[in-house]
Amino acid sequence: MFEAMVYLLRTAVPWRDLPAIYGPWNSVYTRWRRWCQGGLWERLLAVLARQAKGKLRFLDASHVKVHQDASNPAGGQQNQAIGRTKGGLNTKISAWVDGRGRAVCLSLAPGQHADVSVAQSAARPKLRGTITVADKGYDSDGFRAQLRRWGSCSCIPPRCNRLQPVACHRGHYRKRHKVENLFQRLKRDRRIGTRYEKNDLYFLGFVQLAATLDWLKNRF
Repeated sequence: MFEAMVYLLRTAVPWRDLPAIYGPWNSVYTRWRRWCQGGLWERLLAVLARQAKGKLRFLDASHVKVHQDASNPAGGQQNQAIGRTKGGLNTKISAWVDGRGRAVCLSLAPGQHADVSVAQSAARPKLRGTITVADKGYDSDGFRAQLRRWGSCSCIPPRCNRLQPVACHRGHYRKRHKVENLFQRLKRDRRIGTRYEKNDLYFLGFVQLAATLDWLKNRF
């Protein structure tokens, strides 16, 4: 059953086109739905996140185009993370990664939402005693104060129009590419590079599955 999930992740074939070697497609889909609703992939990622290395935590977000099969205006609660921007329908994946570029927390948001507002309201890992490294899109006094309440120092470069200067450790910021590299690795899986799932929970499950596999490849 797990092999079928990985096959779907890699190839992004429709559920009904799943090869017969993996069994009836509807049985595989039912199992996937149960696992997602039970929070299996979120718990697996949380267990792996306990092994996060270093004090640095890198934060960023990346857009994912929504395929026409996933667009469903009447979807209601199931696709609240689908938004519309100039490029069309898309979803934003927000990720926290550790010092080695492995995901420790993932969440979804509509594509038109600002990165900093997503970071303040979405799921987050344990941050006490860490340093959060992010780009200028997160340069907000409110977000910096929120990080302090969470027990994390901020390493965020100031915007050009900022009136009050803030310090940013250049050495830490040079390593911010690690979160970008994570998105690059995740999007190699076709089901992550393009969103085919109508339901937010099921799409997030595939993202968490891809992040779990990435952890296993880069565990040591």
